[in-house]
Amino acid sequence: MKSIKPWPALLAVWVATTVVLPSCMKFVKLESDLDFMAGTYVISGTVENAEGQPRLYGLVVEWDRAKNQVLSVDRARVGALGVFAFFVKRAGNQYLLAYSDTNANDAYDAGEPVWIAADDHGRFAPVVVNGVTRRGTATLTPAPTSAPLPALGTAALAFRGQRTTAETVTGWSIPIALGDLADLDDPRFSAVRGEKGLWEPGSFPRETGIGIYFLEPYDPRRIPVLFVYGAAGSPQDWRTFFSALDRTKYQAWFYLYPSGRRLRELGDSLNSGIELLHGRLGFPRLDVVAHSMGGLVSRSFVSTNVLDDKNRYVRRFVSISTPWGGHEAAAMGVKFGPAVVPSWRDMVTGSDFQKAVLSRPLKGRVDHLLIYGHHASRSLVLPDENDGTVSVASELVPAAKADAVRVVGFDADHLGILSRPDVVQLVQEFLDAPMPR
Repeated sequence: MKSIKPWPALLAVWVATTVVLPSCMKFVKLESDLDFMAGTYVISGTVENAEGQPRLYGLVVEWDRAKNQVLSVDRARVGALGVFAFFVKRAGNQYLLAYSDTNANDAYDAGEPVWIAADDHGRFAPVVVNGVTRRGTATLTPAPTSAPLPALGTAALAFRGQRTTAETVTGWSIPIALGDLADLDDPRFSAVRGEKGLWEPGSFPRETGIGIYFLEPYDPRRIPVLFVYGAAGSPQDWRTFFSALDRTKYQAWFYLYPSGRRLRELGDSLNSGIELLHGRLGFPRLDVVAHSMGGLVSRSFVSTNVLDDKNRYVRRFVSISTPWGGHEAAAMGVKFGPAVVPSWRDMVTGSDFQKAVLSRPLKGRVDHLLIYGHHASRSLVLPDENDGTVSVASELVPAAKADAVRVVGFDADHLGILSRPDVVQLVQEFLDAPMPR
């Protein structure tokens, strides 16, 4: 009997266990996350005039107003700038309130400060949810301390008081950080978690949160530099930049986000966070440095902030290895993948997002340094000129080049470019250059 050589069989086992099975598991998890996202909405609130309040909690309440019946209540700890958010199952009849647990007994007691999302007459009002974006937001203002809580507040807090935290908290809250101090070695900021942000875009916000983190306490004398990673990236991708940044003049911030979600949504969330921070801190200037797909997210944010909201504090923008023309593999993933990562749809060459993000010039308002890599490697998908991940043609689409004040290329691969001292030095010199009058 002819013996079977082991190497082909071993190779087949290796491919199955290291390539096929992990990919299948990623798509199974992705499908589960997509189902969750399709069946939920995001409700968020901002609590006004809550500075210095201890143990501030936000509640989202589903209330049948006609019957004065509370159907569900969920609770989350409110962040430093008064922002909180939840996933909810239904869009209608969702109300927001918040309270400060001043006596630390894990419950609301009469007389403790309360905030409500109200209409013009001071009555509780449901959050209006956009049916397309599946998001709704509201501002909460202090409820009069001399008046009893409106019916919803009484019913919601009674509902909450009859149940333990475990019985009411679903785990669907979204931790939002704005100005929180970061330990870069925290697992939340790791490469493993970054990959989850791409493949688990529904789970990542609940488990890891989203937001803008600081590496050190805010200093009004120094310029904030916001760093934005790319698809499946993580804050740890920026270690070399963080170490080399001139800390006498600048302070490092970074955006933590699930890179699998739609890019316009990520840009809008970033803009909302930056505007809240600016309202609190009043910094006169903010620079942005982004890598890969993070350049698209950042450009969306900057365009909205500068052109729509008419702000003038974003002055300099650096993009590194950004696929301005999309990615050649994205169309294949959308067409043939068993499940589709939402951000892939925006990365398809010629997508509506791709067209819109470069449709409005920034030159003259924001100086853009465009850095690209061209350390080519063979690829079944990419053209011969590439950085191992993104094609040079995508990095250098005419609209992006035309809107940049400078374009510089490096013989570097897609991720390795972030560790090159000459790239870091170029970015530092660009940020240091005198501002035009």
